[in-house]
Amino acid sequence: MSCGTHRYGNIDQQKITLIISELKSHGCSVSGNNPWTVDTHQHGIKLKGQWDRSTSTLSVSVTDKSWYVPCSKIWDYIDPMIHHIQDLTVNQLAEAEKGHLKAAN
Repeated sequence: MSCGTHRYGNIDQQKITLIISELKSHGCSVSGNNPWTVDTHQHGIKLKGQWDRSTSTLSVSVTDKSWYVPCSKIWDYIDPMIHHIQDLTVNQLAEAEKGHLKAAN
């Protein structure tokens, strides 16, 4: 089972924090600290994320999934979320972080 690895550029520490918050807000468990292990608690899907600070690149790999889940469906969920965060401006990031802090309280 290999779904490959997707790489996303323009990812800084603020965006990493937001991605992890977004995953947790959708019921995922996130452990570790670069690399991260993500258990989605859905269809056996588990992910690994690793961030290269020097190139501002996040690499995400699917490490496990149920046999009936196509890789394309996994990436159809992950890619748009990360692309959206990837394109946020500094001001939009600040607003997004406030929203997550309010939701967490």
